[in-house]
Amino acid sequence: MRLYSLASLVMMCLSLIACTDKFYIPIWNEKGTAKPLSKTDDVIRVVVPDRLKNYVEKTRAAEDDWEKNAKLAAYIMTAKLDTEERLQALGYQLTDTGFSSNDIGKPKKIDWIDDQGNTQYAMTHGGKPTVFALVDSRLVNTYTQRFISNEPYSSDPSTGATTMWTNHVDEVTMNKVAIGIKLVRPIGKDNPLYQCNNSSLSADLCIFPDSYWLDTSHYETIFYGVGTMTTSARDPDYIENHLTSSILYQYPNLLGKKRVIQISQPFFQVTKVTDDK
Repeated sequence: MRLYSLASLVMMCLSLIACTDKFYIPIWNEKGTAKPLSKTDDVIRVVVPDRLKNYVEKTRAAEDDWEKNAKLAAYIMTAKLDTEERLQALGYQLTDTGFSSNDIGKPKKIDWIDDQGNTQYAMTHGGKPTVFALVDSRLVNTYTQRFISNEPYSSDPSTGATTMWTNHVDEVTMNKVAIGIKLVRPIGKDNPLYQCNNSSLSADLCIFPDSYWLDTSHYETIFYGVGTMTTSARDPDYIENHLTSSILYQYPNLLGKKRVIQISQPFFQVTKVTDDK
């Protein structure tokens, strides 16, 4: 789990919708037909779409829209890392966590912050994966939202009491970010999913072909979950941490269309789950 400075925490608090102490994340989780995930027999590798390489390449080329591409890449990369942390916290075995270069298949140290704000540590299992978590995240849309508040305009000199009020308008850029997580079992021993295919352009993350997201002929699906978050928070890790923790909350028991209510803070803390109609 990445750490935040005090200044960044203040900015994130100020950037939340209407500065409320809670926010709402709609999710839609479905159970697949493949053999359920096992905490003892399965080893999971989290992989990201090949599309990531395009964002990294454009960012390094310092093109006019390099900041946009850097943010799109960051959504995917942090979604991968936060998914690993959630799965490890749930007690599942992982391999090839973090940014893999010359340590494919080796156990690694992993840490995360639990729902009480405490840092937890563990060693990943390592080894050859039996299950893959396909993770993708996208910026759905961006828009400007206006917040209107009343501010004192004038006061009584003798008492200091406010005599007139005026409207103050703040314009905030809102981003709607979506994430999808698929837990799958590859079909066939020579399935391309077994090949990490990491490189400098993929930021040393193991990748999967973009077409595999919709083309399910290469695997059997164990679980499929999607979620969205609309916020003016600017830190991708902050956003992805709450998205992944909402989708995987109480995994594998939280299924269907739900609305996950979380407290606005760096680590996840679910206060309530309701049906999302």
